[in-house]
Amino acid sequence: MHRAFGIAVLAAMFFTPAVGAEAPAQTISVSLAREVASKTVALVESRGLYPRQQAEYDRARMALLAILDDQPFEIDRTALYTRITGLLATLDTNGHSFLIPARHELTTLRTQSTSTDLPPATFQVLQTSKGKVLRWTPPPVVISTMTALGPYLTRFHDEAETTPDIADACALVVDLSEQTGGNAWPPLVAMSPLFSDANNAMWVDRDGKRTALMNRAGLEDMRQRTGEGRANPLSRFDQGPLAVVTDKRTSSAGEMLLIALLGEARVQTFGSTSSGMTTANATYPLPDGSTLVLTQSRYAIGDGPVIRGGVEPMRQIHPGESSVDRVASAADWVAANSASCRPNEHK
Repeated sequence: MHRAFGIAVLAAMFFTPAVGAEAPAQTISVSLAREVASKTVALVESRGLYPRQQAEYDRARMALLAILDDQPFEIDRTALYTRITGLLATLDTNGHSFLIPARHELTTLRTQSTSTDLPPATFQVLQTSKGKVLRWTPPPVVISTMTALGPYLTRFHDEAETTPDIADACALVVDLSEQTGGNAWPPLVAMSPLFSDANNAMWVDRDGKRTALMNRAGLEDMRQRTGEGRANPLSRFDQGPLAVVTDKRTSSAGEMLLIALLGEARVQTFGSTSSGMTTANATYPLPDGSTLVLTQSRYAIGDGPVIRGGVEPMRQIHPGESSVDRVASAADWVAANSASCRPNEHK
């Protein structure tokens, strides 16, 4: 399995009970708690980013294991989760590693909990003085498995086919302002034609090893597995300038998409600094039904410095500028710099 398939980038937005699930017991057997704690520690120490301070981590680890001492039968589940959360808080992850409680799931304001209810991708054709520009606003997906990909691509293609004047667009704006976190892979597959072999976005593991983030063959394999065979509406924007809009809510998976796009030299970014969850996570089921979301790498562009915190746009918004204004600025720039765009009078 390619490394990309094993990572789902998730942001801690809201924990909600899974539909139809019973509330977990308030206590947990000591033997099961010990399995949960042991697996968490093993995963953290073998795969997670290193602690900010080893001594701080060691104290949190001792506190976690100490809760299991002198408890003959059961312990409080909340107390166990609190100690695990304390352990994860010592890691150098910007607070991005976390625990999803048993029988809960991760949701956002804009994403439903089943793959069949995914909102469609948003297309809009904008008029500029140099021609029409397509704006695509990929919605977030907080479903860590690839079951979300098929419905996501179906909605993506369906909406593209029903968007008036989409064929007249001469340039593209990718608006990541709604990318508040979740699974990055469905939107990444949808935008795969925008990436070239020269893309230099990188994963950086805890020991500093760099691996190419972009794998076009892997993205194409994911697409083929869904059976979606329609022509991608973004394919004709694989050359020329590309504008990307960011927002302070662009987070986690949204920042992964942003960094992947920044791996293309033709990209200009507009808006405000992203939220700062610029680390990549993997999910692991724990023995009691909870899920460990563990940060395993950071990002970089080429051989540049490892990215920490929010990503600043190349073109900052001005005080009082609205979201409509920043999208308009991005559209004006990309149309003015695209060889495919011409003034209206030449249309």
